[in-house]
Amino acid sequence: MSNVAPAEQATPLGRFVWALLGAGCGLVVGLSAWLQPSANGFGTHQQLGLPPCEFGSMTGIACPGCGLTTSFAHMAHGHLISGFASHLMGPPLFLMTLFVALFAPYAIAKKKPLVVLLDSKWSAPLLVLSSSLGMLTWLLRLTHVLPPR
Repeated sequence: MSNVAPAEQATPLGRFVWALLGAGCGLVVGLSAWLQPSANGFGTHQQLGLPPCEFGSMTGIACPGCGLTTSFAHMAHGHLISGFASHLMGPPLFLMTLFVALFAPYAIAKKKPLVVLLDSKWSAPLLVLSSSLGMLTWLLRLTHVLPPR
């Protein structure tokens, strides 16, 4: 028996979206485990057949997302420090992705509405922390405290 009132339960469409979210996040976590993190802190995405970062190639400065795939790969291999070294936003974002992948089957079974992800007392602080770490990473790269590329 669910502790959510019937009006607050997920619709069939909501459960389908949970399934898509869970599968997508599970795929990201699985790919992260399959990839070998790049030694220079970025470029791991190229193992998927993707081109090098165009922004970085044109400017010599890593884009705001450069290093996230490498950070995710480090996290999937249990390398927390290397995950932060590649991109400060990577570890918290990876953990949120892992949480959604693991929570989605439970949410489907218990008919949890999608809004439970945003209603949590942890959602806003985690999103603010994650995006702040992303901005900090790029600022540190622009000021050459972190390697620019």
